[in-house]
Amino acid sequence: MMDLRQLAEILKKETEKDNEVVQEEYVQLVGFIIGREEFAIDIHSIKEIIDVPDITRVPKAPAHVLGVINLRGHIVPTIDLRVRFSLPYPFEGNEEDRKIVVVESGEKVVGIMVDSVTQVLRIPSSRIEPPHGMIAGIESEYIEGIGKRPDGKVVVILNANKLLEE
Repeated sequence: MMDLRQLAEILKKETEKDNEVVQEEYVQLVGFIIGREEFAIDIHSIKEIIDVPDITRVPKAPAHVLGVINLRGHIVPTIDLRVRFSLPYPFEGNEEDRKIVVVESGEKVVGIMVDSVTQVLRIPSSRIEPPHGMIAGIESEYIEGIGKRPDGKVVVILNANKLLEE
């Protein structure tokens, strides 16, 4: 038979166990659509999201470079990841939904044309896996990981620093 002290000790341990809060680390991302795929970039790399302004073409630029934009007096190169990653999907959406996601790392700033911005995502670090070696179509060096959203969908997390190295 258990005495009151033993019972109190067991209850104390159970209460302590119940009160332990597991602090899981989350990654905050900005999600966006290109074609039929959802991509995301760490929110800390996003300077801003703007409507598509006039884009000035640059002669002899690579095919994925759309040109440059004037962002409050700063010239920002703008790229099309659909072309850069050879995605097979033509743009089928509403032109008003298209945005430029302005990404910044150190002194480098680049605009990325996207079909639409979805939402800010909070994904636990434990639900982000490194890119699998079998991923085809997108050069894996640009992929930071594959995130599993709570709704079961996956999102390709891009490495902003790598995108800015071009």
